[in-house]
Amino acid sequence: MNIYHPSMLYLLLLLPILIWLIAKSDKRFLARFSSFADKEFKDIFLQDRSSYYTGLKLLLIVLALGFVIVALSRPQWDYRQSELESEGSDIIFAIDVSRSMEATDIQPSRLTRSILQVLAFVEQLQSDRLGVISFAGVASLECPLTEDHEAVKMVLKSLSTESAQRPGTDIARALDLARSAFQAGPGAGILILISDGEDIGSNALAKARDLAADGVRIYTIGIGSTEGGRIRNPYTGEERISRLNVDMLRQIAKVSSGEFYQITPSAGEIQLLLSRIYQSEKTKSQARMANLYEEQYGIFVIAAILLLLLESSFMAVKRRKKVKSQ
Repeated sequence: MNIYHPSMLYLLLLLPILIWLIAKSDKRFLARFSSFADKEFKDIFLQDRSSYYTGLKLLLIVLALGFVIVALSRPQWDYRQSELESEGSDIIFAIDVSRSMEATDIQPSRLTRSILQVLAFVEQLQSDRLGVISFAGVASLECPLTEDHEAVKMVLKSLSTESAQRPGTDIARALDLARSAFQAGPGAGILILISDGEDIGSNALAKARDLAADGVRIYTIGIGSTEGGRIRNPYTGEERISRLNVDMLRQIAKVSSGEFYQITPSAGEIQLLLSRIYQSEKTKSQARMANLYEEQYGIFVIAAILLLLLESSFMAVKRRKKVKSQ
């Protein structure tokens, strides 16, 4: 079961308050009645009123209100298969979050600059489905393919080298995970790999060929400089120079007929990449089957209407006994 607007259910908390106000209404009525008549006349004034039917009518109104609130929350259960069509491409960003991305040979740091560039890229996309993979020694699918670009931005802003589950940089693991993520959709797509190219693995090119065989085009973006920048191991205190490995990133892009770009302070490569993608990748309608929840709010709307009809079908008066004629 799924609730589309769960916050609406908080309105149910108003029902106990409403019941309490109804319970107090007799005292308020008596106080008002006493202001213009003696209390002794109350029973005469209300002699035709039925406490039972009055209470029943109020109960039906409260229940109907409860059903309306539940309907507004849009409860959903049961599934139906539906074919969804979406315009645009499937694009996954694979972002290196290893310790070498802390180098400051490009300001403010390699990782921060990468995230800023990708955010600028996402701002210019419209109907494409996007996903995010972070990788270091292992890869993690941070965000599966989605049309919710705001969710993608939130994920991107949360990335840091602290989120790396294992030290090192294994590009092959990121490519392998990207293949699985694309296969969950139509299959083909675009992978944008952002890294300094330092790779501890040995089969990144083989994984890139597998992606290419699936129809995925890989664009690589190099972050850093060939001169390199100093990084410090937080555990041992050891320092070393980390350099951009252009050759590795070029080869990965080449095997999938993609292209290599190097991030610069001007961010001009983002515009070049965006232009290249829309020139070479035809934006098309993609059909896919999806299991969607069935809307069930109608049941509660009908129940509320029936309760209100029932409430209006009788009066809150006592039934008089028929007097037999002689």
